[in-house]
Amino acid sequence: MAKIGVLGPGGVGGVLAARLGTAGHEVTVVATDRTAAEITARGLVLRAPDGESVTRPSARPWLAEPVDVLFVAVKATDLLPALQRVPAAVLGGATLVPLLNGVDHPKLLRALYPAARVVAASIAVEAVRHRPGVVEQLSGMADIGVADPDVARLLRAAGLTVAEHPDEVTVLWRKLTFLAPLALATTSANAPIGEVRESGALRALVDETAAAAATRSVVVDADAVEARLHAMPDTMQSSMLRDFRSGRPLELDAIAGPVLRALGVDKATATAAAVRAILDA
Repeated sequence: MAKIGVLGPGGVGGVLAARLGTAGHEVTVVATDRTAAEITARGLVLRAPDGESVTRPSARPWLAEPVDVLFVAVKATDLLPALQRVPAAVLGGATLVPLLNGVDHPKLLRALYPAARVVAASIAVEAVRHRPGVVEQLSGMADIGVADPDVARLLRAAGLTVAEHPDEVTVLWRKLTFLAPLALATTSANAPIGEVRESGALRALVDETAAAAATRSVVVDADAVEARLHAMPDTMQSSMLRDFRSGRPLELDAIAGPVLRALGVDKATATAAAVRAILDA
């Protein structure tokens, strides 16, 4: 049994906290005062294709005791405010596993938590938080990429699908090459994937993100990425599209910024056009 912390028990964090708790680990979730109170009083409810569960993690508005592993599962736009809930002196030399969109956050975390061991990871899961303490995993997909065998074993033992990658750059860019086209195409069109994937814009977004990954020596099969996007249900919405429709802040810089910075706006024309369309909506 490990001592596990989860910063941000929303869709992604709630799924992780519930499944790691069910696997027998001692789980602490760090959240806002309201969410911590809800989980303390009512438990953490996970609704998933394989059934509904209620676990009772310790819930606090800040990390008060050391953990072995801390998963960071907040939105990129919320990262800096959320980290105020995790004092560096308390975290100490724990393993810190961020599950954020984008590629730049590991450097920030290493600067803020120099004693911690930061392990890059990515997750592909369709999950939503209905209210504080109630999370739904909408499909059986919960795929994690990670560049550390110990973290991989921990997550596999909790029933999650885990792929190990050789380094963190590969972990982060391989997720982005799928996520950026999905998020930017659906959000700029304000439509689910079924309505946009036949357009030439989607393939252009895939090609640009793959080209950006290549500048970091990460090889991506653009045809395989496009095939994966075409295999998704027609009604699939990206999390960015759901945030857009709900009026929540968007992770535009985390998702599109790395592509634009790697290639330049003049070469990443489809990515730049999608960003402008979203900003102008």
